[in-house]
Amino acid sequence: MCYDVVVVSNASRFLTHDCHRQLSLSMRSLAAKMSGIELPRFPPELALIIACSRWPLGESEEREIQTRAAAPLDWSCFLDWVRRNRIAPLIYHNLRRTACPLAPEAVMARLQGEAAHNARRVLMQIAEGARVTRLLADAGVRSMIIKGPALSVLAFGAPMLRENRDVDLVVDPARVLDADRLITQAGYRRMTPNVELTPPRYEIYRRWRCQFGYYLDSHDLVLELHWSLTSNSLLMPLDLYMLCSRSQTIRVGSASFTTLSDEELFLYLCVHGSVHMWFRLKWLADIAALLQRLHPDVIARVASRAQALGLDRPFHASLILAHELMSAPVPLDVLTKARENRAARKLAIAGCRALNWPGSPGEPSETLWFNTWLSWNAFALKPGLRYRWRELQDQMFSPEDWARVRLPEQLFFLYLPLRPLSWVTRKIQRLVSR
Repeated sequence: MCYDVVVVSNASRFLTHDCHRQLSLSMRSLAAKMSGIELPRFPPELALIIACSRWPLGESEEREIQTRAAAPLDWSCFLDWVRRNRIAPLIYHNLRRTACPLAPEAVMARLQGEAAHNARRVLMQIAEGARVTRLLADAGVRSMIIKGPALSVLAFGAPMLRENRDVDLVVDPARVLDADRLITQAGYRRMTPNVELTPPRYEIYRRWRCQFGYYLDSHDLVLELHWSLTSNSLLMPLDLYMLCSRSQTIRVGSASFTTLSDEELFLYLCVHGSVHMWFRLKWLADIAALLQRLHPDVIARVASRAQALGLDRPFHASLILAHELMSAPVPLDVLTKARENRAARKLAIAGCRALNWPGSPGEPSETLWFNTWLSWNAFALKPGLRYRWRELQDQMFSPEDWARVRLPEQLFFLYLPLRPLSWVTRKIQRLVSR
């Protein structure tokens, strides 16, 4: 499948049939009559950002933006929330479209500047993504791009409406070392993990982690090389050969990128957002925008796929949040099943808590207990002792400790018992620094 994309922000391009749009609106109306879960209230600045993150905007969405903008707001706090959620381009586009007179000029100027900065970065990501994938292909290393500009095109119709921080590549696990060598030869330096990997340590790292991180100093660009979609291989156990065989091609300007099929991409985004408990609104905006474009039959196939892989909880929680917060259309039968999933409802409420953590626009990871809370919730993403045992092992594995404490190869086994001590030490240091 190939999309020839012109960079425009016309959402109607995705609504392939008027009847699809009417069906979606009808399902949304019916679902609204059902008793939904009770989600917490958000600060008015965050509530306005949620309203500005919907896509595409209809008359009711525009009226809600204008109503919320009329409430007493701390616009400096509003900008902090935008920065925290990494969603400035979409917020700026939607505020400008509504011609909201209540948004101060200084706020619009700041959003415009951040959107322009993102546009320049996206252009660089497109160029570098094309260069690196071409280098890999020339060496016989097949790769796919996930998220980034390709996702922005699929969800919003333009590569620059989504704020993108890095380029994400997926390769065959057997070719990771070849890809690593080619990427470093292309000028990137590996920053994750920030330690030398001996052959034994490389094998251990590849088993318990799913990516390398690189930085291109000359372009201030981050690239991530994945050989699995999740660190816990039992969370989303997918065959990359199967993913490649069902992939689609996205054309952005003069560049073409291979990415996941609609079904696999949607399910992956649900899992990815759930792993992070949706503490950034941009992840939920992607889901909601795709729900506007994808036909209900596609969502039904994703539901079947999620059930087959044991991923009902993250899938259902994502649908609940997208529908309740972003007014995204969800097929009525799928939404009903999601609301009947008690574990998914708990995850959705936890997602709202993470989105508003700690009741201010500060970065959640900089608070004392957020990462611990996130790690604890990871055990609820999938049922079964086998998955939870693997998750515990995954969390006990910490290559970050390899950099904090340099042990010789003969004493490598000590990293495991040192892990709890390392955790306590970091918490104490955080408390002292506060």
